[in-house]
Amino acid sequence: MRKILALATLILCCFTTYSQEVESASNIPSLIITPRFDVNPYISVGGKDKSGVDFGNTSLYTLFEGSVGENFSYSMSNHWLSTDPASLYQNAFRSDDVDFIDWLTLSYSVGRWTFTVGKDMLAIGGYELDPMDVDQHPTLCSKFWHDCAIYQWGGRVEYESKDESSTIAFQFGTSPFGERPFASKLFTYSFIWYGEFGCWAPIWSANLIEYDRGRFIKMASLGNMFSFGDFAAEIDVMQKLYTIDAKTDYELSLVGKFGYTVKDKVEVFVKAGYEYRTGEDIFGYEDEPDFIPTYIGYGKGYAFYGGGVNYYPLRASKDLRLHAVVGANNYSNKVAISVGATYHFNLTDLIQRQAKKRKNNDQ
Repeated sequence: MRKILALATLILCCFTTYSQEVESASNIPSLIITPRFDVNPYISVGGKDKSGVDFGNTSLYTLFEGSVGENFSYSMSNHWLSTDPASLYQNAFRSDDVDFIDWLTLSYSVGRWTFTVGKDMLAIGGYELDPMDVDQHPTLCSKFWHDCAIYQWGGRVEYESKDESSTIAFQFGTSPFGERPFASKLFTYSFIWYGEFGCWAPIWSANLIEYDRGRFIKMASLGNMFSFGDFAAEIDVMQKLYTIDAKTDYELSLVGKFGYTVKDKVEVFVKAGYEYRTGEDIFGYEDEPDFIPTYIGYGKGYAFYGGGVNYYPLRASKDLRLHAVVGANNYSNKVAISVGATYHFNLTDLIQRQAKKRKNNDQ
């Protein structure tokens, strides 16, 4: 905690220096501090399991990003606190679990090309994986979202089409099955396509994820968003093969989310998913909460479903979000209820406004 406070103090000092020249400075970095607080009661259905409560996705994140000159940019997202903060630091610089660095990237852009190196989210597609973790409702997420260590070290090359309707990218990164980046010599190879064509916005990808030396998960993901005014539908289809024999080593994941927005203030949504496998649950882990199954049983698919409301009370801003979510699944005899708040505090904007106010007062 002392290290976190020291870092925050250092950043504040740097930003104070920037604010002295706010009117003439360029490339001022952006710092967003995001605390989230959840309370998640789990209510037993039929008295088969014990009811309980936890603090869900309660956490503290920061996002620090900016540019250097016209071509270079950087971005760093840190996960400082969670309901199990010690693990974030014990897992530092591991490939098979999350730690206090979500991503840390440096990018160089020239023309329609962008080259990125560092720790980044794997380009494995799908709209469920697209939002920042702090904005997610974990009780309504797939097992793949829970189990896969999505942030890995490596590099990425992107190309944007002339009409800006499509972006394609190739990524080389470490594998979530290795213990240490690069030292484990397990890697991931991804090709992804982002599109925007009127009401349809696809995120499609093809991936090879090495889980043992020379052995790969062959994965295809088709993420699709359809927007019609205030209504939006997200449909993700993901298929994974471990060997050529699809009868014994095959996984299929379907996730759908349907939402309606009322005057940019209220988002009402329902979400459901189904995951099925015929072989080993290779992404399964032992440390999942009781509500999420550790493994998907042979021949029994995992179905989850529920809905919720996101409310943005601030005028002309979505920085503050209040939420209420209800979720259930076919492995737990409980219903999960999540209520909480998330606030994206933009420290850069605050300092700039104060600097302008001081300058106006001096005049």
